[in-house]
Amino acid sequence: MKIKSLFNVFSLILIITFVSCEGLVVKKESKSLDDKLIAQADIPTVETNTSTIKELISYDIAFEELNKIVQSSEYATKFNGTKSYTVFAPLNGAFKKLPEGIIEKLIEEKNEEKLSDIMNCHIISGTINEQDIIKAINDGGGSVKLRTLGGTRLIASRKRGKIYLIDKNGNAGRLMKTDIEASNGMIHTLETVMLPKK
Repeated sequence: MKIKSLFNVFSLILIITFVSCEGLVVKKESKSLDDKLIAQADIPTVETNTSTIKELISYDIAFEELNKIVQSSEYATKFNGTKSYTVFAPLNGAFKKLPEGIIEKLIEEKNEEKLSDIMNCHIISGTINEQDIIKAINDGGGSVKLRTLGGTRLIASRKRGKIYLIDKNGNAGRLMKTDIEASNGMIHTLETVMLPKK
């Protein structure tokens, strides 16, 4: 009788322990896209290599102005595909340096050619990370010309450990946050909009 009672007590303890352990299992919650504000300088990089370039640009508020151009151009499709690109992505503050209303005007007029010309100044075919650029600058004796999709050649150089890009018009901009990885390429944020030659 005692053995049977002990067995029942032991079984009850096992069941309680099992249920308690089950309750301790913490489900890993997946972060929503809105939580990944990876372009902000004060927010640490998160793993984003499962998102496309288009997705990263569309859900990060730091790319709000750039996203307007992407959505109004052929790059809405290109940046969501499998072909690899490196994008020097101007932040919202970069667009504020342009004449007021110029981007809105181009978008409203559906001037896809001019929008593409601007976008093409910021895109290189293939994936290039920060170390690749630094190596090219060092190999080039302090600067290197990066050929963009639009045929524009941006000059990349370093100053006080930071990478700067200069377009054909002499506009210079610093890379702010580098090596934001996407499933189809790489994003480096930029403080100035690069423009085609006037």
